[in-house]
Amino acid sequence: MPGEFYIEGKQEKLSLQEVLAKLAEILAKLEGPADVEPTTGNATADWNTAESDVVSVGAADSVHKLHSLLISIHNLVGTVITVRLHMVVNGTERKVYQQTFNAATDPPGLWLVNGTIGIHQALRVTLESNDVADNGQAVDYDYLLEMM
Repeated sequence: MPGEFYIEGKQEKLSLQEVLAKLAEILAKLEGPADVEPTTGNATADWNTAESDVVSVGAADSVHKLHSLLISIHNLVGTVITVRLHMVVNGTERKVYQQTFNAATDPPGLWLVNGTIGIHQALRVTLESNDVADNGQAVDYDYLLEMM
């Protein structure tokens, strides 16, 4: 009959409409969301007093694609700005990245993630400064996160 397939091994008929609907569902999953909106904001802390949180990206046991992660140190004056990324590894939060910048000589925008990485836990971004004048200053962030 037109619009039907006969599946020989199962000895049953399958509607072409069912096949097309399933194919459309698979294609939608492969294409992902049409619009992935960036998340922006800022954090204020006493950066010289102790390592403090800038932002947490993602969530525990939730799979995401992190396409980019930037922070801006344009309000800071410290010559040793330490940025760290932390993530849970085998049940314990670990430092997975650390880099030091100089607010006077490095660019104000720091691209911490440039390219897609998969994360399955929250990725915590922290910052610490060697200059007391940085206490109370805002550190901007911007990231693009996609659900998987």
